[in-house]
Amino acid sequence: MPTFLAALGGVLINIAATVAGRVLIALGIGVVTYTGLDVTMAFLKAQAVGSLSGLPADVIGLISYMKVGVCISIITSAITVRATLMGLTGGSVKKWVLK
Repeated sequence: MPTFLAALGGVLINIAATVAGRVLIALGIGVVTYTGLDVTMAFLKAQAVGSLSGLPADVIGLISYMKVGVCISIITSAITVRATLMGLTGGSVKKWVLK
């Protein structure tokens, strides 16, 4: 008898979850998942630093004096912190949306 009740409970939970999901979709509520943010940030930082490597020595000295590398690091860190505050876990952000 407990096995039957466990199976019946599982079926009822699945039905309730499907009904709840359909109600949310009918109301225009959904979840959007943005993935690959950590990979994108690493790529953008590498591109920014890589684009500075082909410059002449005088320009690199000036860029070094202006702390452009520190600026790039601050900007990427700020974007990463903002993504973390939005709910970044495991390289993806889930966000509730209304249609």
